[in-house]
Amino acid sequence: MDQITLVKDAIHRPDEPRHFMQFKYPDKHFVASYKGQTLAETSNALVLSEVGYGIYEPVIYFPVEDVKEEVLRKTAKSTHCPLKGDTEYFDLAGNGADEDADIAWRYAQPFDFAEKLIGYIAFDSRKVRIESDSK
Repeated sequence: MDQITLVKDAIHRPDEPRHFMQFKYPDKHFVASYKGQTLAETSNALVLSEVGYGIYEPVIYFPVEDVKEEVLRKTAKSTHCPLKGDTEYFDLAGNGADEDADIAWRYAQPFDFAEKLIGYIAFDSRKVRIESDSK
């Protein structure tokens, strides 16, 4: 195997260390909204940066207590990430349009090394507007 230099303060996938992530807690206020409706608002976001098959855009995770969970409806969809674990997906409750499908997800039981994700929900930034400003 080629020599691999591990990234400091990153969580590396045990079976493939070139797949890794870093968590940050920025000093910013974030708002997630959909068609003018606020879905979540927090000053305690977790930002996940991940490198796998590519360098992915950072994902903003909102603490569950700062998400208006009544506007979300859990779906049957689930996906698996070999770095984070299995996801649960959410649609926008009360709507049936395709663009409202799978707008949010969470890792309810992530791998032990990704346990920082417990209690957080992320929104699909292609569907949900996520804005930030400094505190």
